[in-house]
Amino acid sequence: MSCSDPASAARRGALRALLLAGALPLAACGFHLRTSTRLAFSSLCVQGPPGPLLELLKRTIAATTGTRLVDDPRQAQAVFTLQQESISQTPTAYNADGTVAQYTLHDSVRFQLSTPDGRLLIAPTTISRSNRLSYSTAAALGKASEADMLYASMRQSLVDRILFQLGNFHPPAEAPAAR
Repeated sequence: MSCSDPASAARRGALRALLLAGALPLAACGFHLRTSTRLAFSSLCVQGPPGPLLELLKRTIAATTGTRLVDDPRQAQAVFTLQQESISQTPTAYNADGTVAQYTLHDSVRFQLSTPDGRLLIAPTTISRSNRLSYSTAAALGKASEADMLYASMRQSLVDRILFQLGNFHPPAEAPAAR
């Protein structure tokens, strides 16, 4: 069977039509592949207490935006300040014998965005995530690993939410100069 066979050409045409028909609903619903985030500033200083969230945020900004990270706030168009990150776990359910059966894990961050001279662009904002973790003393080591993975997932979600807020920030229009 050759490639110029009419039956083969008809199968290729039918396959193309099927692929196009499958892609049309995706285009109609607004689906699009994740693209890089556009920030309203070309340079950004990210500062705050060192930790996994701050490092993840810096890596994500460097990898997914065209914004250049700088260490000196005076060289930046904007300064992102991670004011606080709070991680905790709270027992939320108990077994009949009084041992903890479930925890709620919390990760909360407070941040602000300002100009190098201190003018607020985004007022101090707190965002948080929580997740439930069932617990068993028989599987304590496994549950500790599961908690670490849940905290990492929540941290990534918080970074995504921070980037969403930074991406939606538009600097206020400057007033025209008086004559």
